[in-house]
Amino acid sequence: MTELERRYRRLLWAFPGPYRRQHAAEIVTTLLDLAESGHGRLTAVQALHLVACGIRQRFRLPAGRPLAAIAAVLAAIAVGALGSAAGTWFGWWTASSVPSNQAMRDLTANLVGGGGDVSVFPWQTAMKGSVVGTTATVHSASSADRVRTALTDAGWRITTFTERTSATPVDLTKDPSVTVPTRFLYFRATKDGLSLTGSSWSVIGDARHPVGEETEQRLDVWANETAAVRPLTITGSILGAVAGWLLAAALAYRVRSSGRYRRSVLTTLVAAALAAAVLPVFALYRSLYQVLSYDSGAPNPYIVDGPSEQTPADLVRTCAAVGLVALTVALLIARRGTRTDPDPTGHEPAALG
Repeated sequence: MTELERRYRRLLWAFPGPYRRQHAAEIVTTLLDLAESGHGRLTAVQALHLVACGIRQRFRLPAGRPLAAIAAVLAAIAVGALGSAAGTWFGWWTASSVPSNQAMRDLTANLVGGGGDVSVFPWQTAMKGSVVGTTATVHSASSADRVRTALTDAGWRITTFTERTSATPVDLTKDPSVTVPTRFLYFRATKDGLSLTGSSWSVIGDARHPVGEETEQRLDVWANETAAVRPLTITGSILGAVAGWLLAAALAYRVRSSGRYRRSVLTTLVAAALAAAVLPVFALYRSLYQVLSYDSGAPNPYIVDGPSEQTPADLVRTCAAVGLVALTVALLIARRGTRTDPDPTGHEPAALG
């Protein structure tokens, strides 16, 4: 094989496999004959045109098959949802990492003056950003100066700090009107692409109702959104939709070129995969909506703007697993005999003009 022939065959990789197996020799022979007869080799523009013809061929669906078109649209929607989730995941890799659990325990302990148990719970915002939260209860009063010092020593820049004392109902007696002085602290801070919000309340008591001092502290630290998150989410959705269409188009030709029994099995498996994907796809598009509509300027990461009804996670995972198994089996069955299948497209070799 000459270098020129190898080059032409590499260009033909843009075409689907069955099409190459049927027409590659004819196309390459034609191009080599043109070169030997003095018409010259393919120019860069002609080479790009050949590649474009191959890509266009991959997007084509079997003629007269409306179910194939419906399946392609549904596949584009489903894989587009998966692509958006992947794009969001990659986008958050560009954000700062939240502190470790031990670092959060140490910071919380310094805020409350030590003592007591600190609970750590990682979670995610509606935009799928990482958050780590802590809660702690200690038998001592809160101190605004201690909180400021602990945050500053840990490298945080305090943006807001509010302290107030008010009479709050406390279950000291059966009388619901009994209130005792309580100190509240609210603060926010930033550090290296991270945001922090905290609150604490301490029961102080008074002469009429002396109480043991107790402080409850809540702290949340989350990664700030970067400029890459939403663009990568949208890009992932578009690429996923394209991949879904291409997958459906390739499978549609395999189904059409199969025997009646295999065609029935493949159609059933594809239908089962699409049906099982309904709940996972709905959940993914709900997440996509929340990512794109999320208010990153909100004072804390709790804000969720969008559908609030939650689909049971176990049911979503089960449906996703069933759909993935059905699709995998369909692809394995469709791949059998691919090397010997005749050209399923019914098209003539792509024009080079």
